[in-house]
Amino acid sequence: MTAFAHLHPDATLSPTKDELCAEYSAITERLGSYRAVDPEGEVGIEVIVGRTFTGELAQLSLTYRAADNAVKKELCRMQHSVLGERSVAFGADDRVARDEWTRIVVESDTSAEFSTGPQRFRAYGTGGEGQIFIFSTLVEEDPAPGQLRVIDAETGKDYLAGIVSTRAKRL
Repeated sequence: MTAFAHLHPDATLSPTKDELCAEYSAITERLGSYRAVDPEGEVGIEVIVGRTFTGELAQLSLTYRAADNAVKKELCRMQHSVLGERSVAFGADDRVARDEWTRIVVESDTSAEFSTGPQRFRAYGTGGEGQIFIFSTLVEEDPAPGQLRVIDAETGKDYLAGIVSTRAKRL
């Protein structure tokens, strides 16, 4: 089931995604992202991919909700020129993100297509059981069951981005 993430490319954000990366991750150069879609349409689910100062590919899993629907472990508030005030949280702290990334892996599904057209990074699941754990860096490793994989359309490389495990506790 391919989902579509409706993006607002002309929206103004404060803080910006680059500022979020600088504050909450090791990402120094944002390269793109991949997304899942909340079936209820309330939560924006995004994993930002970028380079660290050492050249590694890193990830930052975030969710965006209406400010009045924040999770307990909110990172910050964001002003979005189209959607209004948003609550930003780590994906690990948002049940909707954990459930959707887990579903994508377990059902061997793919990440959402962007309403703005092709994107550099696309994720897919390889089947399995358990709860998702998304890594902070992308790892070059051969595909196996129980994985969230990310393909970089620019380089053609296929990375390990996360796993499902019956022992995983966090995204």
